[in-house]
This record gives sequence, C-alpha cells and structure tokens, in this order.
Amino acid sequence: MNSKKIGFYCDVLVVGGGLAALAAAISAVDNGATVLLVNKGISGKSGSSAKAAGILAAAFGHGDLETRPVPDNPKKHALDTLKVGYNIGDSELVNFVAKQATSTIHWLESLGVEFSQAEDGGYIQLNAPGNSYPRAVSAIGGGQAIVSALLHQAKARGVMFLDETIVRDIKPIEAAKFLATLQGRQTIMITTSAAVLAAGGATGLFPTVSGDEGNIGTSIMLGYDIGAKLKNLEFVEFTLIYRVKSKILRIAGMAPFLSRGGKLTNSLGEDLFGLHFPNRKSEQVDRAEIMQLVQKEILNNRGPIYLDCTHFAEIIWQEFESSQGSTTLDKLTEAGCDYRTEKIEVIPAAHSVLAGVEIDINSQTTIPGIFAAGENATGIHGAGRLSGNGLTACAVMGLTCGTNASGYAKNAQRKRRSIMAQKTVSFEQLKKSLNIFTEQSQTSNVNNDMEALVDRVKNIVGNNLGIIRNELSLTEGKTQLSNLWLEIKDLDERNKDVFELQQMARLANLMMEAALQRAESRGVQFRADFDKPDNSLAKAQTFNKL
Repeated sequence: MNSKKIGFYCDVLVVGGGLAALAAAISAVDNGATVLLVNKGISGKSGSSAKAAGILAAAFGHGDLETRPVPDNPKKHALDTLKVGYNIGDSELVNFVAKQATSTIHWLESLGVEFSQAEDGGYIQLNAPGNSYPRAVSAIGGGQAIVSALLHQAKARGVMFLDETIVRDIKPIEAAKFLATLQGRQTIMITTSAAVLAAGGATGLFPTVSGDEGNIGTSIMLGYDIGAKLKNLEFVEFTLIYRVKSKILRIAGMAPFLSRGGKLTNSLGEDLFGLHFPNRKSEQVDRAEIMQLVQKEILNNRGPIYLDCTHFAEIIWQEFESSQGSTTLDKLTEAGCDYRTEKIEVIPAAHSVLAGVEIDINSQTTIPGIFAAGENATGIHGAGRLSGNGLTACAVMGLTCGTNASGYAKNAQRKRRSIMAQKTVSFEQLKKSLNIFTEQSQTSNVNNDMEALVDRVKNIVGNNLGIIRNELSLTEGKTQLSNLWLEIKDLDERNKDVFELQQMARLANLMMEAALQRAESRGVQFRADFDKPDNSLAKAQTFNKL
C-alpha cells in the first residue's frame, strides 16, 4: 500500500452519512464552517436513518385523528423518556431534547421534509409505545424522505462529501487541532479544528438486525480510541421485524403498526397485550416489556408471534399508506403479504444500541473539540428508548452538534490561520488522490475468509448478548471473543475488512463486559440470574481507554 501522505484542511470533519451527520453538516455550514463529511457507505442510502419508518416524537399536543388536541408538553415528554429509560438517562440531556424536539421538526420542514397533517392544519400524532400521549409525527416518505431532503440541502450549501471512505483514527496534535487518517490507496491526513462522530451504532454486531448491517460501531471505537468516555455499553434495543413466506424483511416492524392500534398474538391466537397488560393502553407499554414478553412466549413454545392489523379502519389505512407506505407497507406487499387481511409473523432483531460516546447538552464529548450525535452518542435513552425518540435525538443533537462544532472551530481562528499557511491540497485534488477501497492489502497473514470471521463475531454476540442473558452466557461470550482475538490480532489492519473485524471484536468484548458487570435486570437487558432491578445500580456505567 502506498504510504504517500496527502494533507487537507477543514473547519469541521463529520463522520457519518445519516440524519444526525447531515443535520450536523448543515448546521455547521450555516454557522460559517467549512465542512467535510466522510461516510463509509453512500450518504443518503447507507445506515439506519434511510431505512427508518420516519416517526419522530415531539410534544406538540395536536393529538391523533380521534382526540385533538391533547394536554402534552415537553416536560411530559421528558418524564416519559426517563421512565422508559429506567432512570439511567441523563435528565439534563433528556429535558434538552424534549424542549428542542418541536422546533427541530419545524427546522426539518424548512429543509423540505413533509409531515402528515390533519384537516385543521396540525400534525397527526400517533400513539407510539411508551408515550403517555399521541406524540409521534410521521414524515411522509419515511426516513428515506428525511435523509434525501437533508442530503440535497447539504450539497446545495457546499458540504464536501467523501463516500465509501473509512476514518481510521482521529488524534489531537495540538490545542484545537486534530489529525484524522482516512483509508484508501494513499494515507490521507485531514487536519480539522473540530470533529463530529455521527456514524451510527453497532447493531451490525448481531446476526439479525432491523436496519443496516454495516453499523458495526466503528464510530464508537473512534471516540474510545481518542480517549472519550463510553457509556451504557450493556444496553441494546430490540424490535420486531417481519418474516413473510420464510423471508426475513430487515425493516423496523413495531412502532408504525402498534402506534396505530396493532395487536400482537401468539400461536394460540391470544392477544398478548390484552393478556399481560389488560389495564394499559398499548402505547403505554414500553419496548423493553414487549420484547421480553415476545422472547418468553417463543421460549415457552407459544410462537410464532404475529402482528394483527386486520381490524384497522379504512381511514387508518389511508393515513398509513399515504405517510409511510413506501417505507414499510410496499415492502410487505412486494414480499407477498396482504397486510390488510393477513396476520404478519414477527421475530426479534437488534434495532439500535443504547451504548455510545458520552455527550452533554452541547453534544460535546469528554474530549474538547470532539462532538457526537445520533446512535453512536448516548445519554438520552438510558436503559430503554421511548418510541419515536430515535430519530428525534438524531435530529435535535445533530443540529446542536453542528452549531457547537462550528463555534468551537471559530474560536480557534488564530490556529486555523497557521494551519492554512501550511501546504494543503484542494478538495478536488483530495478526491482525485483518494482511490477508495480499490486496493486491499494482500499480505500473507490476512485470512481470506473474512466473512466467516465476521459471522463468528455476530454469532457470539447474538447467542450471549441477546434479550435474555446470564453470567454463564456472558462469560462464555467473553471467552469466545478472547479466542477469536488471538486469531485476528496480528492480521494486517491496513486491510479494510481486517480493521473493521478487529473493531467489531473489541467493541463486542466491551459490551459483554458491561453486561456482565450489571448484575440486575433493567430495561432491555434481562438477566435471568438477577431478574429484578437493583436500586444501587440505577446509574450509567462508563468505560475509558486506559
């Protein structure tokens, strides 16, 4: 591999290509920064945002189609968030997101995103699980429409894009100055005054996922390796995805239906909500409770589990099909399912990780100049995520992130002038020089069967870090990861696939250790050997690289 180094400067480096990354890039540019966005996939297509159903929680109080308005407000939104997070969420951060949610929806609208509205001009707000009021607004066209609108705006504003490129590391080299290394035929050195980590979570560590398998936690490990604190590594959010005619559809499958009154039934035809939560509305049952219930039904041989929406009124289907048909319903139809008349089999899948880099209300990590937003940041969801808060947190903190990263870079103007005096290349020269992923290191110590090694990591994580865990399985998982590490630690990390495999194994081991240390059941993590919460453990665990 050619070791020639090429230098490039930008005020703000954004790592990622989904909702949080694009929001950060736009807000940074709008605040006067030059922005380079580097994404290992294709911006606007890769990652989980584009595959999401497009539901965002925001306390407008407009209500659903039947009850308008409702007495909702940001304080109630925050209380629901903290409750569903099982007292692990950062209350200051949670309150900030809840307060900013409504204005952020309007900001998205100003960028061209459309949301479902009622005849009175207000939003149609859905009854999403865990919310005490109808609070979820639906983006017409789903997550893909949101991301497409932001991608268009970012390009129009002059954000520079490098797709299919890995950021291998970010290192501080002096005050308000960082050096990032990109993966390509040549070593590309990016000098920047501030960096934003917004490249998604780590559900790709699991064998069955609802979103993008490419989210393997490399952005979380970027933060870890630079010295930022990681938090909530043991918590993983699971959801239900569809299986139609034996084919698994890897798209989110719970909130869009349950928020409109869908039912879950077991193989005996029993209504699981009516049986286990008879005095609660379906939207008041949080995701953790649903997933534990489904997993126990399957383990007790009462599966398969079905989503039943055959009772939906025509007005419900019309609203659903107009707002989110392309993201969910069309895919069911393509798979051969008549969702209006048939029950749909659902299976558990990893939906998001609640782990990530610790941030404050400014989206600042514990390392000055390094910001984070989206699924690779943590503190909002705690030990369980309120339905609708995933995209809300991405949008709110992405917008916040870009504004503050730009401000941080502006405060380093004197240093930036000294940087610009150094020899750097233009963006066009940079793109020309960066031959992305076309050359892989073929040294003799690289195992050519990388896919099998990646599958081993996924199987270890899936078998030992699922919805129901215990000390024996977690210890066994750590042992298996340690044995795997001995096989891969000396492989040539200049190879992109080797680098990603090693990052996966390192993060999986940290997550397994965090789950082992939490000797209780809380939220989405159910310990069969500690089946109740321990009040002394009602706090987040943090990890630092020594």
